[in-house]
Amino acid sequence: MNSRYMNLHMKTILYLLFLVPSFLYAQSVAVKGTVVHSRLEEPLSGVSVSVKGTAIMTITNLDGIFSLPRVPANATLIFSFVGMETQEVPLNGRTSLNIALAESASSLDEIVVIGYGTQEKRDVTGAITSVSADDMETNPGATINSALQGRIPGMQIVTTSGEPGSGSDIKIRGASSINGGSEPLYIIDGVPIEASNIASIDGDATFSPIASLNPNDIESIEVLKDAASGAIYGSRAANGVVIITTKGGNKFQSMRPRITYDHTSSLVSISRKLDVMNGDQFRTAYAEARANNGQDATQLWVTNPHHPYYNRTTDWQDVIFRTAYQSRNDLSLRGSSETFSYGVSLGYRDLEPVITSTGYKQLNMRGNFSYKLSKKISAGTNVSYTNVDYNRILSSSSNNYSALRAAVFTNPVFSPYDPLSGELVDWLGQRETRNPLAMAQKIPIGFKRNMITLNQFVSAELVKGLILKTSLYTSYETIKQSSFQPKTFDSATPRRDFGKFSQSGTNKLMNENTLTYDKKIGKHRIGAVVGQSIERDFAEGIRLDGENYIDSKVTPIQTAARFTSISQTESERIMLSFFGRANYNYASRYLASFTLRADGSSRFGSDKRFGYFPSASVGWRFSDEQFMNFSKNVLTDGKMRASVGITGNQSISNYAWQGAFSASSSRYDGNVIINHNSLMNTNLGWETTTQYNVGIDLTLYKGRINITADAYHKSSKDLLFNFPINYYTGFGSVATNFGSIENRGLEFLVETVNINKKVRWETGFNISFNRNKITELPEGDDILINGYSLGRIGEPIGIFFAHKALGVYDRDESNVYLAPDGTEGQYRKGAATGEAFKGGDMIWADLDNNGVIDDADRMIIGNPNPKFIAGFTNKLSYGGFSLNTIFYWSQGNMVMNEFRRRRNQMLVTGNLGQDALRRWRQQGDITDFPMVRYGDAMENFRPSSFNLENGSFIRLKEATLSYRVPANYLKGLFIHSASAYISGTNLLTWGKYSGYDPEVNSSTNPFVQGVDNGAFPKSRSYNLGLRIQF
Repeated sequence: MNSRYMNLHMKTILYLLFLVPSFLYAQSVAVKGTVVHSRLEEPLSGVSVSVKGTAIMTITNLDGIFSLPRVPANATLIFSFVGMETQEVPLNGRTSLNIALAESASSLDEIVVIGYGTQEKRDVTGAITSVSADDMETNPGATINSALQGRIPGMQIVTTSGEPGSGSDIKIRGASSINGGSEPLYIIDGVPIEASNIASIDGDATFSPIASLNPNDIESIEVLKDAASGAIYGSRAANGVVIITTKGGNKFQSMRPRITYDHTSSLVSISRKLDVMNGDQFRTAYAEARANNGQDATQLWVTNPHHPYYNRTTDWQDVIFRTAYQSRNDLSLRGSSETFSYGVSLGYRDLEPVITSTGYKQLNMRGNFSYKLSKKISAGTNVSYTNVDYNRILSSSSNNYSALRAAVFTNPVFSPYDPLSGELVDWLGQRETRNPLAMAQKIPIGFKRNMITLNQFVSAELVKGLILKTSLYTSYETIKQSSFQPKTFDSATPRRDFGKFSQSGTNKLMNENTLTYDKKIGKHRIGAVVGQSIERDFAEGIRLDGENYIDSKVTPIQTAARFTSISQTESERIMLSFFGRANYNYASRYLASFTLRADGSSRFGSDKRFGYFPSASVGWRFSDEQFMNFSKNVLTDGKMRASVGITGNQSISNYAWQGAFSASSSRYDGNVIINHNSLMNTNLGWETTTQYNVGIDLTLYKGRINITADAYHKSSKDLLFNFPINYYTGFGSVATNFGSIENRGLEFLVETVNINKKVRWETGFNISFNRNKITELPEGDDILINGYSLGRIGEPIGIFFAHKALGVYDRDESNVYLAPDGTEGQYRKGAATGEAFKGGDMIWADLDNNGVIDDADRMIIGNPNPKFIAGFTNKLSYGGFSLNTIFYWSQGNMVMNEFRRRRNQMLVTGNLGQDALRRWRQQGDITDFPMVRYGDAMENFRPSSFNLENGSFIRLKEATLSYRVPANYLKGLFIHSASAYISGTNLLTWGKYSGYDPEVNSSTNPFVQGVDNGAFPKSRSYNLGLRIQF
């Protein structure tokens, strides 16, 4: 009986077990639907759609459509996407859903790129600021550095020239070096690039390899500012690190390519002209200048109304500058599957500069490919090609053949054309000065750059959470430059043609191997990375200078009759590195990170070849503590950070420590002359910077307000320095480590989402304060560069050191000097027996009260470092319309207007500015502008406070109005999305500076800042663009 009962019981159980799946299947439903952007009403691809409490998940396709074949009828679906608010939607038996996701105000779930890895933004313990691809798109004509200006607290970017492709002076948290430069280290798709500016063949300009990157290829940019973030890059991170990630295949898309085409057309012009005299004003000033110099002032063109020059006015700036047309075209194809993703782009830029007879063309190609070879092995290839072809002119005001200088300095009564034949002339007047237009058209300068890069990598998951990655990178870059000056411009007798040619090639080879581990155990999370890399850079170049060409119309360098200089160079650098990082966090509440890198470089002496760079950082998410529960309605997230670390700088020449030799192109008794160029210093080592940082990150009202604040202290020591030595040794200096610099500062960043409905309004404001000073110099001596940029212990870097102007003597008898013994005399120039100053001459401060105005009377007159820099961004969106603006503000920096000073010296038959209309003309005149005279014999226009100007300014850097066409308008056209925009750059500048632009710097040397030598002026552009995705 019991046996029969047991058999019946088991049959019943088995029947029920078989019945359950059928019952569950009967309760499951197939669900499909569409996910769109709530404001734009456009499909969202790549949205994660998961069933709550299960592992069931899918993603939306290119059209925002998803499908789940078997879902419990009473399930809840979760829709999540980066940058959007997550939604949980109960099915309640429904099988079709239309979901609209709203933009999120919070950015805590964002992933940021750090050294050799990624990390959730909420868990970052260093000082890192990110810029996304969306931020880059608001300024379609920007270079990478220009797009960062005003967005990154603590990052000062000074665009040194308006030339296409020109370099920038970049400082992250102040200058940390004297001779080592201030340029940050760039990491492009994991590859470190020391982006030193490329000098032009005539030394009048620099070009940045970073400027030729295509902004449309950029996915994200992270700026690492503190030592804890940058120390894993060791000896090259003292100036900060900029990590650039380029776009690959779009995630979660099908293999069907997403094709995107961008076009921008621009009209470009200089933002302002300098106010110079017209013909009538200059004729009067010219006669005065000659008379004040004791010269005849009765030339016919000054006194004879019938002379062709008498009633003529030529605006040379109008002759040289033009409204230029520029175009940018970009085409990309991107797609992906579970095993393969690809991103291919092609960009072409035809950027006509604002100076006549110049042209800039740039071609960019890039391909990023990744492959999943198996469940645990993946690989990838990144390849790029860049070509730059630039026909330019000399732009430095210090060069006599600069058309830009001549456009401001040239006498306005001259004409570029012969009054009788109408032909363009090379010289003006009686061979008094060269024709600016002729120089622009007849003195060609060529700049050609080609670069190809290839990066291949393979990664394998050895065990769960442990990944081995190896990569091999190689690049080759060639640069060709040439210039030619026809003999018709030569002022010597006999006249000669001059030509220059240079060609260089640089090859980089790098192998890197990393082992990464990530493990989560309950609330504990452990991460680590260890790695090794080896790099080799090899460069070679040749330069030829020639003269007396066989035919001025045939200008290749080999047609020169004689070579005045021949030089050939080869250079190699090898670096071996080992590095590691360990991360720990508990429940994302208590965070810690430790890094160590060891670098060995051939650039340094055998006694100090290796440098070691450690760092440590901690973080505390105090908002997760129970005692903070009272603030949950306001404080969404709060984190405090602290870090300390050491980074280095190795920006010196490859053989600075060695006793180098070179072969001269000259001969002695028919033999080659060997020159001993430098002394050996086997003790030459790294610059090191120790930095302390404390910071706080606050997220309020569920991300509507985000605040970041940091305070830092940087101390740089063992600065790379060319120490002067006695000339009897046969050398002027020796490379050594000596000196130290200190920077300390505060940074604030506030980002708000003011409205987040149909209208979305976002604002951002950042402000940075940095104070630096020199704390040690060799033997405590001052360093004076270019006559007025000073380095002195206890003072900021590069302060201006020159004479102080107190006004102008109104008459001769006003020059009265009262000696300490009570005797009366006159102030004199240069020596006690020098010439006495007269009415119309400048009054100078006599610091030593000896009646003589000389070098001993120079003093600190100004500081080129700003008191603060700030940026303000604003984004207003409604439907498909969006308005973006960004302002940049620099306050408290002084500028030495060297361009104005040289013009006022009237060293040639040159024009004067409108400010000279208030000049002293006769006894009794009261003014601050001295008399004009040719040659400036009394040095009234020496470097002084008279030429020092307030360089503070606020600039509307860019404004963009865009419109995105509604998706339903594009149905049936095979167009996924389309948008159009109008924008402007450098639209308005508020400031008191009288030059072309207050944002100036004629040198990347940290000791020479805020000097205006009349660089290529920056442009204002008006842009019209179109973007279509298929």
